[in-house]
Amino acid sequence: MKHPTGPPRSVFGKSAWLILAAISLYAAQPWNKDSSQWTNEDAQRVLADSPWAQPGSASFPSADMQEEPSPGPLPGAPEAGMAGPRGASDGRWDGGVGRAPSGGVPSIPVTIRWDSALPVRQALARLQAKAESGASGSSSPQATKDYIITIVGLVPSGQYRSAGQLNTQSSSADGEPAAAQDPEHMLEGVMAESRLMFRNRKPIRPEDVKLDPATGTLHLFFPRMEGIDIKDKEVTFAMRFGSMVIKKRFRLKEMAYKGKLEL
Repeated sequence: MKHPTGPPRSVFGKSAWLILAAISLYAAQPWNKDSSQWTNEDAQRVLADSPWAQPGSASFPSADMQEEPSPGPLPGAPEAGMAGPRGASDGRWDGGVGRAPSGGVPSIPVTIRWDSALPVRQALARLQAKAESGASGSSSPQATKDYIITIVGLVPSGQYRSAGQLNTQSSSADGEPAAAQDPEHMLEGVMAESRLMFRNRKPIRPEDVKLDPATGTLHLFFPRMEGIDIKDKEVTFAMRFGSMVIKKRFRLKEMAYKGKLEL
């Protein structure tokens, strides 16, 4: 009498369970359902850990790291609010933090977010309680014109005066500290040292940068006229801030919302 030679039923049962678990996890992701069904926790996740918002770090590059974007004239330490032991005289944004110590590489945790993407705008609208009937942050002239990349956590809050800032309720000239610095020099450096990079095409440079001085949030504006297509497969945001570098890769196939690439 011959016995079955295929895998035992327990293998099929385990595979089916894994498939069901994967389907359940996929359906549970906030961006796989309509924003009208989001909770505040869903919106917060879209803004902090999603295909459009990724945690990263500003850190010193290793010796063999390709320097992209290429370094240029860098503002001094006071413009960055990142004081170091050697003060402002060394001409570094980071205030002369200098080379990485032997014990490890220092870094600053940041979040890199595509604020021009529809799900991000809808999440922001929900948490800011600005959504009204029939309008949930889905229309924005600036988002139509530019890809907006936001960096949270890099610049100290309250470090700068209101100049070149994004108009937000959180920024107020009346509440600025007397010692707040002029951010224009720093903003010019950020714009000069930031790129959207691709595998097989020229990078896109920003056409503007703005700051919310109350929170230290940076917003970079990259022109949509240069276009990003799903065929590009991935895009890497790269930025130098003094001696430090931020690089974050985004996979475009993961950045679809309601069947459409959203950037």
